[in-house]
Amino acid sequence: MRKHSFQADLAEIAAQEVKAGRLDRRDFLKILAAAGVAPALGAVLGSDPASAQAGEIVLANFGGDAINGMSEAWGKPFTADSGIPVRVDGGSPLAGKIKAMVESKSVIWDVCDGDGFLCNQLGNQGLLDEVDYSVVDKSKIREGWAWKHGIANYTYSFVLAYKKELFPDKPPTYADFFDTKKYPGKRSLWKYQMGAMEACLLGDGVARDQLYPADLDRAIAKAKSLGDDVIYWESGAESQQMFLDGEVVMGNIWNTRASILERDTQGKVTWTWNDGLYCPSSFVMPKGHPAPNEALQKFLASILEPDRQIKLLSILGNGPTNPAASASLPPELQRLDPGYGDNATVQAIRSEDWYEKNYDAAVEKWIDGIAG
Repeated sequence: MRKHSFQADLAEIAAQEVKAGRLDRRDFLKILAAAGVAPALGAVLGSDPASAQAGEIVLANFGGDAINGMSEAWGKPFTADSGIPVRVDGGSPLAGKIKAMVESKSVIWDVCDGDGFLCNQLGNQGLLDEVDYSVVDKSKIREGWAWKHGIANYTYSFVLAYKKELFPDKPPTYADFFDTKKYPGKRSLWKYQMGAMEACLLGDGVARDQLYPADLDRAIAKAKSLGDDVIYWESGAESQQMFLDGEVVMGNIWNTRASILERDTQGKVTWTWNDGLYCPSSFVMPKGHPAPNEALQKFLASILEPDRQIKLLSILGNGPTNPAASASLPPELQRLDPGYGDNATVQAIRSEDWYEKNYDAAVEKWIDGIAG
């Protein structure tokens, strides 16, 4: 009984602070969540939830440089246009977190960054708000990447990075990646299946346009054929460090990390777009988000402006999803954009439909398979 009484007292105190303007809705929900309380906000405040808006948009991403990058490219320009502050929270909005927040009615994020397949995966569970395409211009998004419950916000690729001294005349292929006799040295793949699976299939002779539906057993067998010559990375920073420490001679890594490696090693490590895996990220809006829906729709529309997408590319290396942005890139940025010209045409495009239906099971099977 005492625990229940404490929680009720805490909820009442926090509610009074919100009403007095000394505490915003998000901090209110954080306090209640920490104490194990998840009541409906309206019931506690004695008013409609809309009256307790925090007056800002909170954009959740995965932290690091992306906090400043999205703030500079998207947040500040939108605030200048609308007067609405945008705060970037690097709280890692994984699907499980979004689902838990929505189901407990304790949503503290308005817009969440995630892979494209998340839009349908969570949207079909009733966890996301729909995009209003009378506000968001669908023609400014690459075809196929404007979904009912989200839009593609930027692009990235898994690419083959390598030591230039091993391939001075032409870049390696994934057949070379698996040829440890001709090209000795350790290779790296992502521990969590995506990109790594496709690299293995390409190295085993599967054509780019035949990757899906994916034969995961075949991919696992190909990965295991490397034996002790493969090291699995868990974070982007780790994938870079393996090259810097001389642990690996080739690696299937994110293009953003590959471009930094090329810069930091003065070209001793570089990458090829050939047989890369071109992927969309997305923005989604969890149901029950604090910010007004109208403001969020306008924010989504604003991130598609070419100059803002180009700025994100210049800061983070993430490519535009608006074809007009890619088409207008200055020469120094063209090579860095996964979607620019021939950079895109020599890559496979990730199947969002396959990943929506198979991602969770595929990751589990992959991790078990490569460990066995």
